[in-house]
Amino acid sequence: MKKAKKTKAANAEAGENTGKKKGGKKKLLLIPVALVLVAAVAAAAVLFILPRFGIDLLNRELTPEEQLEEPIPKKGVEAYTVGEDTVPSLDTVLLEGDGELIALRSPGKSKGDSSTGVDSRFTYIYELNSFADVMNRYKDILMGSEQGFVITDETYLVQEEVPELQDAEGVLIFVRNAAEEGRLFQLVIGWSQSSANLAVRVSAPEGKLSYPKKETEEDKRQEPSSVSMQMEQLRSMPPSQLGLPGDTMDTYTIFPVDGFVKVDGLECRRFNVYEKDNPGSIAGTYLFSVDQEHIYVLEPSTNTVSTIK
Repeated sequence: MKKAKKTKAANAEAGENTGKKKGGKKKLLLIPVALVLVAAVAAAAVLFILPRFGIDLLNRELTPEEQLEEPIPKKGVEAYTVGEDTVPSLDTVLLEGDGELIALRSPGKSKGDSSTGVDSRFTYIYELNSFADVMNRYKDILMGSEQGFVITDETYLVQEEVPELQDAEGVLIFVRNAAEEGRLFQLVIGWSQSSANLAVRVSAPEGKLSYPKKETEEDKRQEPSSVSMQMEQLRSMPPSQLGLPGDTMDTYTIFPVDGFVKVDGLECRRFNVYEKDNPGSIAGTYLFSVDQEHIYVLEPSTNTVSTIK
């Protein structure tokens, strides 16, 4: 796939990497760390969520202890690497006119981290003309069988649906198990059309992937029904099934009673049924289990119940 040609602007690192304007370029953004694709939510993530991760987008210059600026290779970078983990870079999907890598930040070394250690975090910043198209191509590579990444939220919970990408702004977190046990290989990618920038944060944090719980048939059966669902089922039954005269429940009015009653260990709602022609007299009282599988009729004189379904 043909790569974008790099321009001399890629060498003007000082202005770009500190968040200051260089010529006509807009201020650079670091990446948000939250799975959001709606503009208002993304803005909230910038202002409130990101500072908790030590990421400030409001033009704060990074100290040498935090991040070190690195020279940008003339042909961009072929791969992102942390420790023993590597993945093809975003540069490998860029076509002529898509954009280019304009800044590269590697971990500060004053805290004892090796520039190639698993605790290192690297940030690659690109200036792009179209975000959704580029990210859709890159997403297909990352999530293909060869690379095996999945999309997660910030807690490493795998997302079952792939979001529809938008040019305006967005954040995606790609994760797979790292070479070192107990760690994950993570790419957090965020972009903003207002800045024309996209950033890729590459790291290998400690963690473990988790998956959404699959709903079983048993779970579905145990999910409690609503009052309206139970009333609809009662209305659809022939009166004879409830021990009532008539051909249709349209001649009756059903009223639910607040609270639950247990019958045979089942949570049941109580329903009083009245004849519309005789509203002051109860035609029948029924206890309907919230799983909608059992209906009992109450005998008021003996306060006992019998099963009718």
